[in-house]
Amino acid sequence: MLLLVAAVGCSSSDTPATPACSSPGVTQNEIKAGLLLPDSGPLASGFLSVRSAIDARFGVTNAAGGVHGRKITLEWRDDRGSTVANYVGARDLVEQQHVFGLLETSLTASGSAQYLADQGVPVSGLAIEKIWSQYRNMFSFVYDSSAAVDTYGQFVKSQGGTRAVIVQPALSAGLTNPAAQYYQSLEAAGIPILNTLNFNTSTDSIQGLAAKVIALGPDTVVSMMGNPETVQLLNLLRSAGKNPKVMISSGGYDQQLLRTYGPQVAGIITPVFHLPFEAGGPAIDAYSAAMARYAPQITQPNQDIAVLSYIVADTFVRGLEAAGDCPTRQSFINGLRSVTNYDAGGLISPVNFKTNLGRPVTCYTFVQVNPTGTGYNVMGPQLCGKEIAP
Repeated sequence: MLLLVAAVGCSSSDTPATPACSSPGVTQNEIKAGLLLPDSGPLASGFLSVRSAIDARFGVTNAAGGVHGRKITLEWRDDRGSTVANYVGARDLVEQQHVFGLLETSLTASGSAQYLADQGVPVSGLAIEKIWSQYRNMFSFVYDSSAAVDTYGQFVKSQGGTRAVIVQPALSAGLTNPAAQYYQSLEAAGIPILNTLNFNTSTDSIQGLAAKVIALGPDTVVSMMGNPETVQLLNLLRSAGKNPKVMISSGGYDQQLLRTYGPQVAGIITPVFHLPFEAGGPAIDAYSAAMARYAPQITQPNQDIAVLSYIVADTFVRGLEAAGDCPTRQSFINGLRSVTNYDAGGLISPVNFKTNLGRPVTCYTFVQVNPTGTGYNVMGPQLCGKEIAP
C-alpha cells in the first residue's frame, strides 16, 4: 500500500505525457512532414540549399523540445520540375510515407494541388504558380500574384527614372507574368514603358536584344531574365555608353552573382520582400545562427532561396503550433488561417493569413550592388505601396 501511494504521488507530480493522436504522421513523439522540390533536372541548381535551410529551421524547433512535445521529421521527394513527378511524389508522401503535411519549393505544385486539396493535406510553400491562390489548404507568405502593386513605380520615380524598357524571357503557361506587374506599376507612377521585349535564350541574340534597347533609349531597364543574360545585356549597354540610370534585375540578390561577376554587376538593383541580410538585427542573427549550427554545409547562407525555404519551414511550424496539442490536418488549416500577424520572427513584414490568399506583396526593400561588386547597399527603408485596382 505504501508503495502504491508513493507511486501515485510521483505520477501526479510528473509532467503529463504528450497525448496520443490518430492523425496521419503524428505519434506521441513525432510529426512527419513531407517535402517536394526539384532536386534533379534543369531547375535543380537553383534549389541546392532548400533541404538544408528547412532542416535548420526544424532543428531550432526540435532542439527546443519540438511542437507540443513532438519533434518534426522530414521525408522528401524529387519532382524534377515536372507536374507528373510532382503528383507522383505527393501521392507517395501522403499514401505511403503517411506524412502529416507538405512543404513545397516547386515550380510545378500544380501537378498535385487538386489531389492535396481533396485529401485535406496542409501545404506550406512558395506560391510561384497561380494555382496557389485557389486552395485554402495551401499557405504562402508571398504570392506571385497577377495583381500589380505601385511599389516598383514609386521606387523608380524616386531614383529619377522617366522612361523604361522591360525585358522578359519566354513564359510557362502556369506562371504569372511579372513583366506585366512591372508595366502596370511603372505606368501608375507616370513612367512610360517604351516596349516590353521578349528574349528566347535558344533562338535570340543578346547583341540583337541590346541593339533594340539602345534604339529605344530608356533610362530605366527592368530585366526578368536570368542572371547571365542580364549581366551580358548590361555589359553591352555600358560598352555602347548607354549605362541605365536605373537597372533592376528580378534575380540580382545573390552572393554567388557577386563572386561570379564582381564589378560587372555594380549598380544592379533588386527588390526583396524579406529583411535584407545587410540590415542585421535579431531576426537575421537568429537565421544565421540556425544555418551555422544545423546546415554548416551551406557555406553561403545569405541567399534568397535559403532564407525563403527557412521561412517556408517556419510557416509550417507556426501551423503546427496553431493546430493544438493533438493536431489534425483540418485544425492546422483552420488555425493557420486564423493567424493575422505572421512575420517569421521578423524576417518579413506581417502577413494576415485570413486575407492574404492570392494577394500580392506590397512592401519591398531595394538593395543595390556596390561600385566594386563586392556587396550590397540597402537603399533606404522598406517601401510600402498599395495594390493597383484592375
